[in-house]
Amino acid sequence: MDDFEKKLNHVLVDTFNSILKFEEISLKGFLSVPVTIAEAHMIEAVGTQENMATTVSKIASMLKIAMPTATVALKKLESKGFIKKVPCDKDGRKTIISLTDLGQRIERAHRLFHEKMVRNISRQFAEAEKDVLLKAITKLSDFFMEKVEPEIIEAEI
Repeated sequence: MDDFEKKLNHVLVDTFNSILKFEEISLKGFLSVPVTIAEAHMIEAVGTQENMATTVSKIASMLKIAMPTATVALKKLESKGFIKKVPCDKDGRKTIISLTDLGQRIERAHRLFHEKMVRNISRQFAEAEKDVLLKAITKLSDFFMEKVEPEIIEAEI
């Protein structure tokens, strides 16, 4: 690795870890129940669906995870009282997943964390810097999406 690559690696790893730690600390401050970051993101995925009701396959697709992974995670959320499952009226093979009152509180806290984090980060940059930052992070995101999309497709086959 050249000097740029070493610095980039260090910044990416540190930033990723710091964001997760900051999110974890913030959620603990907002909530009286213990919630992992992965659980908060799964709850967020359910909460962003129309009428806050969805299916396992939609959640798996949204989070770009395999169906069995989503199924196990959602069962854990149900056992903790964050989500509820009911059979679909139209298709008995499907289960409709929605947030409980507790799940809705967690979803709101998590959403507020992200809104506050982005607002505070945004304040650190001039308008021209915001454009450059957004373009750079979009390229970074596109790079990683290209790397994970084939894996997701293969896992679902």
